[in-house]
Amino acid sequence: MLKTKITKLADTIWPLVYANIPVMIYGPTGVGKSTVIRNELVPKIEQTFGPTVLHDTRLSTKDIVDGTGMPVINKEEMATYWTRPAFIPKDDGKMHVFLYDEFGHASVQLQQMAYSLVLDRALGGYKFPAKNRIILATNTRTDGGGDNKMLKPLENRMGHYTVEPDAPGLIEKMKVWGWDSRLVAFLTLRPGEIHNVSQTDPSFPTPRSLEMLSDTLKSLPVDVKANTIENVSLAIVGEGFTRQFMTFITNLSANLPKLSDILANPAKAKVPQDPHFQYVVAAAIAKNIDGKSATKFAEYLSRLMPDIRSMAAHEAIARDGSLAEALKSLIMEGGMA
Repeated sequence: MLKTKITKLADTIWPLVYANIPVMIYGPTGVGKSTVIRNELVPKIEQTFGPTVLHDTRLSTKDIVDGTGMPVINKEEMATYWTRPAFIPKDDGKMHVFLYDEFGHASVQLQQMAYSLVLDRALGGYKFPAKNRIILATNTRTDGGGDNKMLKPLENRMGHYTVEPDAPGLIEKMKVWGWDSRLVAFLTLRPGEIHNVSQTDPSFPTPRSLEMLSDTLKSLPVDVKANTIENVSLAIVGEGFTRQFMTFITNLSANLPKLSDILANPAKAKVPQDPHFQYVVAAAIAKNIDGKSATKFAEYLSRLMPDIRSMAAHEAIARDGSLAEALKSLIMEGGMA
């Protein structure tokens, strides 16, 4: 078994994925296995093999009879046939990646059914699409996320990897993945809160639950009240995290200029001294800048730290290529591509 950081997972398993060897990934609850596979590995597969479809299935939710489909009687032949299981797609020429997560919950009978999935790429007499890849994932036995030991014959049909948390690396990935800038800035200050499993509270921070919090924060209106942010945070990541996060949000609100103030006077609008706060305001500008406001926002961004204004320029140009001319002077030489 090979150990790897969660942020290096896609690159580490790539040689086996490329060679069409099934892989099993072990990792703590919510460490981000599915997120990395979806955001890092699938685009890598698509770049190499063409259009790709990810099928994220919890095998433990299936019954052994699901693998055979429904029986259909052929009266002329006096034989019984079975329909194609719904979770085996038809061959459409695309690459199909089958992720069977939480495999540790699968019963012995389901693991035996997986023999055919992993080795033969078929189930119930129906073949998988010709272009396919098989990935299994499970929690570690020590964190209460999965207790069924894998059968030895099944273990021997794949490569095995254990992933470990990587807070600094994940923070950089969060920026690339477009997570809520306020949350990213907070986690930069409190990296220990990226994976902090609670034994008493069902709500706690992990990369998985933090992704849910980020999605929720991004969906809320700009002028949302603080107590709404606090409530969604409590529900998703728990009290300990929320208490620290809300203190950060309060300080953030007191130190950030409004976008309207920046447009009114980009040369004199307040520039936060804290680089984490600069990151948040730069991310907001990158999200809202357009051709009409580009000149004034560019003037303000030029007053921020070089790496932060360069990040904002790259993000804005990636969203709207027509902004390249107005923002090119903000991009650091040798910076992000």
